[in-house]
Amino acid sequence: MLKKVLSSAILLAAVNASAGENYFANEWDAKGLIAIEGSGGSMDLIYNDTTVDPAVSSTDSTGAGAVSLKLGGESRFYRLFLAGTYYLLDAPNTSSSSAASLGLQVDYLIRAGEHFNIFMGLNGGGIYSDFEQEVVGGTTSETSTDGYAGVQAGVNIDIIDNLGIELGARYKHVFSADNVAAIDNMYEGYAAIVFKFTGEY
Repeated sequence: MLKKVLSSAILLAAVNASAGENYFANEWDAKGLIAIEGSGGSMDLIYNDTTVDPAVSSTDSTGAGAVSLKLGGESRFYRLFLAGTYYLLDAPNTSSSSAASLGLQVDYLIRAGEHFNIFMGLNGGGIYSDFEQEVVGGTTSETSTDGYAGVQAGVNIDIIDNLGIELGARYKHVFSADNVAAIDNMYEGYAAIVFKFTGEY
Protein backbone atom coordinates (compact mmCIF):
# COMPACT_ATOMS: atom_id res chain seq x y z
CA MET A 1 0.00 0.00 0.00
CA LEU A 2 2.76 2.41 0.98
CA LYS A 3 4.60 1.56 -2.22
CA LYS A 4 1.51 2.46 -4.29
CA VAL A 5 1.09 5.79 -2.46
CA LEU A 6 4.75 6.70 -2.99
CA SER A 7 4.56 5.74 -6.65
CA SER A 8 1.46 7.90 -7.15
CA ALA A 9 3.11 10.85 -5.37
CA ILE A 10 6.26 10.58 -7.49
CA LEU A 11 4.20 10.36 -10.69
CA LEU A 12 2.12 13.42 -9.70
CA ALA A 13 5.26 15.41 -8.87
CA ALA A 14 6.79 14.50 -12.24
CA VAL A 15 3.64 15.62 -14.10
CA ASN A 16 3.59 18.93 -12.21
CA ALA A 17 7.30 19.51 -12.86
CA SER A 18 6.83 18.77 -16.55
CA ALA A 19 3.88 21.16 -16.74
CA GLY A 20 5.92 23.84 -14.99
CA GLU A 21 8.80 23.39 -17.42
CA ASN A 22 6.48 23.63 -20.43
CA TYR A 23 4.79 26.72 -19.03
CA PHE A 24 8.16 28.40 -18.46
CA ALA A 25 9.30 27.56 -21.99
CA ASN A 26 6.12 28.94 -23.56
CA GLU A 27 5.85 32.01 -21.34
CA TRP A 28 9.45 33.19 -21.71
CA ASP A 29 10.49 31.58 -24.96
CA ALA A 30 13.25 33.50 -26.75
CA LYS A 31 11.82 35.86 -29.36
CA GLY A 32 13.12 37.44 -32.53
CA LEU A 33 12.47 41.19 -32.77
CA ILE A 34 12.00 43.75 -35.54
CA ALA A 35 11.45 47.36 -34.43
CA ILE A 36 10.69 50.58 -36.29
CA GLU A 37 11.57 53.63 -34.23
CA GLY A 38 11.04 57.37 -34.48
CA SER A 39 12.92 59.77 -32.21
CA GLY A 40 13.42 63.44 -31.54
CA GLY A 41 15.85 65.37 -29.39
CA SER A 42 18.91 67.55 -29.44
CA MET A 43 22.64 67.39 -30.18
CA ASP A 44 25.62 69.25 -28.78
CA LEU A 45 27.97 70.35 -31.57
CA ILE A 46 31.62 71.40 -31.58
CA TYR A 47 33.04 73.90 -34.08
CA ASN A 48 36.79 74.27 -34.54
CA ASP A 49 38.05 77.42 -36.26
CA THR A 50 41.18 76.17 -38.01
CA THR A 51 41.84 79.48 -39.78
CA VAL A 52 43.70 80.69 -36.71
CA ASP A 53 46.63 79.13 -34.88
CA PRO A 54 46.01 77.67 -32.38
CA ALA A 55 42.52 76.59 -33.44
CA VAL A 56 39.63 78.04 -31.45
CA SER A 57 36.74 75.78 -30.41
CA SER A 58 33.14 76.77 -29.75
CA THR A 59 29.98 74.83 -28.94
CA ASP A 60 26.36 75.02 -30.04
CA SER A 61 23.27 72.80 -30.07
CA THR A 62 20.61 71.81 -32.57
CA GLY A 63 17.37 69.87 -32.71
CA ALA A 64 17.36 66.54 -34.52
CA GLY A 65 14.89 63.92 -35.71
CA ALA A 66 15.68 60.33 -36.60
CA VAL A 67 14.20 57.07 -37.86
CA SER A 68 15.66 53.65 -37.00
CA LEU A 69 15.31 50.04 -38.09
CA LYS A 70 16.33 47.57 -35.36
CA LEU A 71 16.80 43.79 -35.61
CA GLY A 72 17.41 41.59 -32.60
CA GLY A 73 16.13 39.13 -30.06
CA GLU A 74 15.24 38.78 -26.39
CA SER A 75 15.23 36.16 -23.64
CA ARG A 76 13.56 36.42 -20.26
CA PHE A 77 15.97 39.02 -18.86
CA TYR A 78 18.09 40.28 -21.76
CA ARG A 79 17.61 41.89 -25.17
CA LEU A 80 19.97 42.70 -28.03
CA PHE A 81 19.37 44.99 -31.02
CA LEU A 82 21.42 45.87 -34.10
CA ALA A 83 20.19 49.37 -34.96
CA GLY A 84 20.62 51.45 -38.10
CA THR A 85 19.61 55.11 -37.70
CA TYR A 86 19.35 58.10 -40.03
CA TYR A 87 19.40 61.61 -38.48
CA LEU A 88 18.21 64.84 -40.03
CA LEU A 89 19.42 67.93 -38.18
CA ASP A 90 19.49 71.67 -38.65
CA ALA A 91 22.98 72.54 -37.44
CA PRO A 92 23.81 76.24 -37.09
CA ASN A 93 26.32 77.69 -39.55
CA THR A 94 25.61 74.95 -42.11
CA SER A 95 23.54 74.81 -45.29
CA SER A 96 22.87 71.08 -44.89
CA SER A 97 23.62 68.55 -42.17
CA SER A 98 22.84 64.88 -41.61
CA ALA A 99 24.17 61.80 -39.87
CA ALA A 100 23.76 58.02 -39.89
CA SER A 101 24.76 55.44 -37.29
CA LEU A 102 25.05 51.67 -36.95
CA GLY A 103 25.42 50.10 -33.53
CA LEU A 104 24.38 47.64 -30.85
CA GLN A 105 21.92 48.12 -27.99
CA VAL A 106 22.01 45.69 -25.04
CA ASP A 107 19.24 45.87 -22.41
CA TYR A 108 18.46 44.25 -19.08
CA LEU A 109 14.71 43.57 -18.75
CA ILE A 110 12.83 43.93 -15.46
CA ARG A 111 9.60 41.97 -15.90
CA ALA A 112 6.93 43.99 -14.09
CA GLY A 113 4.07 41.87 -15.43
CA GLU A 114 3.16 39.33 -18.08
CA HIS A 115 2.85 42.05 -20.75
CA PHE A 116 4.99 44.88 -19.34
CA ASN A 117 8.68 45.38 -18.66
CA ILE A 118 11.10 48.13 -17.72
CA PHE A 119 14.50 48.10 -19.42
CA MET A 120 17.88 49.77 -19.01
CA GLY A 121 21.02 49.21 -20.99
CA LEU A 122 24.06 50.29 -22.95
CA ASN A 123 24.59 51.25 -26.58
CA GLY A 124 27.63 51.71 -28.80
CA GLY A 125 28.72 51.79 -32.42
CA GLY A 126 29.82 54.12 -35.19
CA ILE A 127 28.31 57.32 -36.58
CA TYR A 128 28.92 59.12 -39.88
CA SER A 129 28.16 62.86 -40.07
CA ASP A 130 28.15 65.32 -42.97
CA PHE A 131 28.10 69.11 -42.52
CA GLU A 132 27.96 71.40 -45.58
CA GLN A 133 28.91 75.05 -45.22
CA GLU A 134 28.53 77.97 -47.61
CA VAL A 135 31.86 79.46 -48.71
CA VAL A 136 32.89 81.92 -51.36
CA GLY A 137 32.40 80.24 -54.73
CA GLY A 138 30.18 77.38 -53.49
CA THR A 139 29.97 74.95 -50.58
CA THR A 140 32.42 72.81 -48.64
CA SER A 141 31.60 69.52 -46.96
CA GLU A 142 32.98 68.31 -43.64
CA THR A 143 32.49 64.56 -43.10
CA SER A 144 33.49 62.47 -40.13
CA THR A 145 33.24 58.84 -38.97
CA ASP A 146 33.44 58.43 -35.19
CA GLY A 147 32.59 55.98 -32.45
CA TYR A 148 29.89 56.51 -29.83
CA ALA A 149 28.73 54.99 -26.55
CA GLY A 150 25.83 55.67 -24.22
CA VAL A 151 22.91 54.45 -22.14
CA GLN A 152 19.14 54.07 -22.50
CA ALA A 153 16.09 53.25 -20.38
CA GLY A 154 12.36 52.92 -20.95
CA VAL A 155 9.27 50.71 -20.88
CA ASN A 156 7.90 48.05 -23.22
CA ILE A 157 4.21 47.14 -23.37
CA ASP A 158 2.82 44.12 -25.25
CA ILE A 159 -0.39 44.92 -27.13
CA ILE A 160 -0.81 41.35 -28.36
CA ASP A 161 1.51 38.32 -28.23
CA ASN A 162 3.59 39.37 -31.23
CA LEU A 163 3.29 43.17 -31.18
CA GLY A 164 4.39 45.75 -28.62
CA ILE A 165 5.15 49.44 -28.21
CA GLU A 166 8.21 50.91 -26.57
CA LEU A 167 8.85 54.33 -25.05
CA GLY A 168 12.32 55.37 -23.96
CA ALA A 169 15.10 57.89 -23.60
CA ARG A 170 18.66 57.52 -24.87
CA TYR A 171 22.00 59.31 -24.43
CA LYS A 172 25.02 58.96 -26.73
CA HIS A 173 28.48 60.51 -26.46
CA VAL A 174 30.38 60.77 -29.74
CA PHE A 175 34.17 60.42 -29.60
CA SER A 176 34.67 63.03 -32.31
CA ALA A 177 37.93 64.06 -33.94
CA ASP A 178 39.10 67.68 -34.22
CA ASN A 179 37.06 68.44 -37.32
CA VAL A 180 35.70 71.84 -38.32
CA ALA A 181 32.22 70.64 -37.26
CA ALA A 182 31.45 67.55 -35.19
CA ILE A 183 28.77 65.98 -32.98
CA ASP A 184 29.55 65.80 -29.25
CA ASN A 185 26.51 64.59 -27.26
CA MET A 186 23.10 63.28 -28.38
CA TYR A 187 19.90 63.30 -26.30
CA GLU A 188 16.91 61.36 -27.65
CA GLY A 189 13.35 60.55 -26.67
CA TYR A 190 11.76 57.84 -28.80
CA ALA A 191 8.78 55.63 -29.52
CA ALA A 192 8.93 52.31 -31.37
CA ILE A 193 6.68 49.58 -32.70
CA VAL A 194 8.19 46.17 -31.92
CA PHE A 195 7.23 43.00 -33.80
CA LYS A 196 7.97 39.82 -31.81
CA PHE A 197 8.06 36.35 -33.24
CA THR A 198 9.06 32.78 -32.34
CA GLY A 199 8.90 29.52 -34.25
CA GLU A 200 5.18 29.37 -33.46
CA TYR A 201 4.29 32.34 -35.70
